[in-house]
Amino acid sequence: MIIVTVMGSGLAQMEEATRVLGSAAKAGTAFARAINHTGDIIRTEAGRALSDQTGLPKRTAAKAYRRGGDRAKPSSLMYVINGSGGNISLKYFQPRETFAGVSAAPHNSRAIYVGTFMKAGFWPERVAKPQWNGQVFMRLGDGHSYNGLKSKGATRSGTKFQKVRSGVFIPTEMVTGRAADAWNKGARLLAPRIDHEIRQITKGVVS
Repeated sequence: MIIVTVMGSGLAQMEEATRVLGSAAKAGTAFARAINHTGDIIRTEAGRALSDQTGLPKRTAAKAYRRGGDRAKPSSLMYVINGSGGNISLKYFQPRETFAGVSAAPHNSRAIYVGTFMKAGFWPERVAKPQWNGQVFMRLGDGHSYNGLKSKGATRSGTKFQKVRSGVFIPTEMVTGRAADAWNKGARLLAPRIDHEIRQITKGVVS
């Protein structure tokens, strides 16, 4: 969860809004509208920053910023963003298979993951497997599974492998680097937006 706390003049601005609008309810309405408007703008900008920061496609990064719970209301001036997810699969970072292994670019830093693969068969006639869904894999152990104990002469039953992860964790990325900067910069947009909402409620009488 990301929490942006507006400190300093925030309380004073609320008190002034209450005085100008004549009631705490109207002031709460102005603040809620301002918070929701500003939150939507920042969420979009932070999603773009997250994409640039992690190397994720922009659409995928935008989905990471899921608004949790209710939007801000006069009685509850909170705009909540929830981010979840574990170690993201390497498939989301522009992977392409090479002879040495899969090349991918987490954090926009391209590297070859030696020994990994995305297709089956022998080079150069590799075959994509639809059921693999574009995932990047690596073999486990000696790369095979056995029927029983290998030491007892068990027959080999197939290849044993697992998906390769990127080391990128969305919740961590959301509160660091350029993504975090987007929220810090965006918080400064809130006070001017509150003034705008007050003018809207008073139909321009207060400016």
